[in-house]
Amino acid sequence: MGALGVSDYALFSLVVTLPVLLLPIGDLGIGAALIDAVEGSKGSPGGREHIERTITSGARALTCTGVLIIIGALVVVATGAQSSLLGAASAPGAGASIATVAALMGCVVPLSLGYSALDALRRSHVSALLQAAGNVLALCLVLLFAALGSPVYCFVSAGFLGHCVAALIGLLMAGRALEMPLLRTVVTSLHPRQRVTRIVHLAGPKTVINVATAVAYGSDRLVLSHTAGPIAVAVYSAGAQLYTPAWALVNAGTVPLWNMFVRQRRDSDRVPKAELGRIMLWFGTGALLVGVGLVTLGPSVTRWMTHGGAGAGSALMAAFAALLLAHAVVSPVAMWLTQPAALRLLAGRYVRMAVVSLALSVPLAWLIGPAGPVVASVASHTVCVSIPCFRSVFRGVRARQETR
Repeated sequence: MGALGVSDYALFSLVVTLPVLLLPIGDLGIGAALIDAVEGSKGSPGGREHIERTITSGARALTCTGVLIIIGALVVVATGAQSSLLGAASAPGAGASIATVAALMGCVVPLSLGYSALDALRRSHVSALLQAAGNVLALCLVLLFAALGSPVYCFVSAGFLGHCVAALIGLLMAGRALEMPLLRTVVTSLHPRQRVTRIVHLAGPKTVINVATAVAYGSDRLVLSHTAGPIAVAVYSAGAQLYTPAWALVNAGTVPLWNMFVRQRRDSDRVPKAELGRIMLWFGTGALLVGVGLVTLGPSVTRWMTHGGAGAGSALMAAFAALLLAHAVVSPVAMWLTQPAALRLLAGRYVRMAVVSLALSVPLAWLIGPAGPVVASVASHTVCVSIPCFRSVFRGVRARQETR
């Protein structure tokens, strides 16, 4: 904010989240297939080969996705469509910024296979630490670019450069743990002679969930840019700077549950309602405490962060706190619904959530400004995801059918 000003900061925050709209910085659901392969192959004679084929399949899917992201961005820049896409937040550096993001995102996506492999190996803490290190490196680059007076596209590149380095280290660490050359697997994944296996039954629904979530939440800045202007985008982005790490903490906390629930379902098809209730209570309590911090400290912290230019108000931070609580409470239940049939149903719920969220975001953004899309997200997630998931798991018969 200090180096670029409000308008260019709005452009920066909008462009760096475009990949989140197109595709979450994640694994396209490959992590789901990897966890299932690692946990399900223990003690199996062909387990090692199955894991290798699953990893190769995931690497191929992620590499193809990275290439498509680069091609899509080049088409946008070549046709000059960035002005229409970004709305009021568009500025002279928009084309170069989008091209920079696409090139780096195309590298981050296949390299993120290392994070998925670490999660599958029950080393989620290592994955989280590496991603945190990537953020620290990004901050250092931002400070460097600010000192040099660099243009906006340099600032845009900072986060993705940091995550490229961190993801590469994660890939090498995971390859060492698995005793597999994962970097070479990624580079050669498109070779037709590579042996692969079917992963779409798990990766497909998980990808739909990821994309629906990205559309629902990643489109908020675009909606605000077209309905409320760049100041609203900057205010929303300042609040999101505090919400995002809290949301990432909830996501990181749910990853070990996947491994645990896979093992439990292997031993019994009984739904552990009491255990799920206790986990939900812990997640909900933690989210409530963090939410109180967001509401009480968020406005003053964001004013300090943005040099008083785009501080987030109490209403916006309260909306983010409510969204965090909604995600945290349902996350353990969603992790239980990770069998193929249940994941397909869950994917449908997330698609409905994305549609409802977009439909509500536009009028609410026009009426109440930056808090509008967040309120829409809370309402759509509660009605379309949380309530159906609770009914499915705790109703009894339907839960047993979904987890088979």
